[in-house]
Amino acid sequence: MASKAMIVLAPGFEDLEAITTIDILRRAGVQVHTLSLREHEASGSRGVTVVTDSNLGLVDETSTYDAIVLPGGQPGANNLAADQRLLKRLQDQSAAGRWIAAICAAPKVLAAAGVLKGHRITHFPGALTEEESRGVEICDEAVVVDGNLVTGRGPGVALDFALALVEQLEGRETRDEVEAKLAR
Repeated sequence: MASKAMIVLAPGFEDLEAITTIDILRRAGVQVHTLSLREHEASGSRGVTVVTDSNLGLVDETSTYDAIVLPGGQPGANNLAADQRLLKRLQDQSAAGRWIAAICAAPKVLAAAGVLKGHRITHFPGALTEEESRGVEICDEAVVVDGNLVTGRGPGVALDFALALVEQLEGRETRDEVEAKLAR
């Protein structure tokens, strides 16, 4: 059975990170559910407007996903970090040991949810404050997988971030099949 992933888009999300991740996960056969915070669309920091499948307020609180994925960008990451419903869902996802993926500035959302401590992560340089990164090992790598977290440094590694998430959800063979068809 295919994995299910929730990708949450807030106004000001990073377009490249969101679209690339949605595309790669779908190529891998992952059931992707795109959600906005309130409406049924969200506009990225570069002007791309995505019509989402639903919004966070309409999703059953008891529904589970194999992964919750957060694109970065500003003010998108700040908008995500300010949403208490999302923070609670991230806490539940972490407690259940299910995958959480955040790229660029989105690890600040994980810090707000209190699910970063004790993990190795990467993020866009300067995205986390000293307080947000306390108890976290920050790595200068493109993509870091640690425990149930996948983090990526920024828009330039969106493809690698998405492929790393495919590998965690669907296995190395599926990742290799998807990557081979990209003709990198």
